[in-house]
Amino acid sequence: MADMQIHTGEGEGTLALLRHQGLQVKTTMKMETPQLPPDITELGDEDLMVLFSKLTAYNNFLATQFACSMIDERDAERSLDYEEGVAFLQFYAGKTSLASLVKAHVATSPKVVELKEIYSARYNYRKLIEVMVNNVERDTALVSRELTRRTSGLRNRSDRMFP
Repeated sequence: MADMQIHTGEGEGTLALLRHQGLQVKTTMKMETPQLPPDITELGDEDLMVLFSKLTAYNNFLATQFACSMIDERDAERSLDYEEGVAFLQFYAGKTSLASLVKAHVATSPKVVELKEIYSARYNYRKLIEVMVNNVERDTALVSRELTRRTSGLRNRSDRMFP
């Protein structure tokens, strides 16, 4: 079984605040990624319900992971914007240089370059988590529709038997 943990930077502070308020957030999970069979109609009712429960739990975990990644990405962007502003002021202060030259100095500032790399990594992570969330949501919806189809079929049959 895979041992999954929420990957977070600044989002950890938000999780700590939630825990302090008594709100429970699942930050680790031991579960294999639920897989849909090639033909979902071949699953028995009990197996289908188990699959639906696993997909729902996995989706809940991923949704939390996704939210943390969005927080981290936003914080990285804010840090980058701040450092670019500081560098811009440092390079521009009292100079008559062209704005494009100042922008080039800012863009190559070691701290700005480092923050751009952090921001890019957090953006990439968030996009991958977003794709995973969307995939699991679609799988969960498919299983939910199959469960609905089966239970509505039972209701229709019982309606015919007992007028």
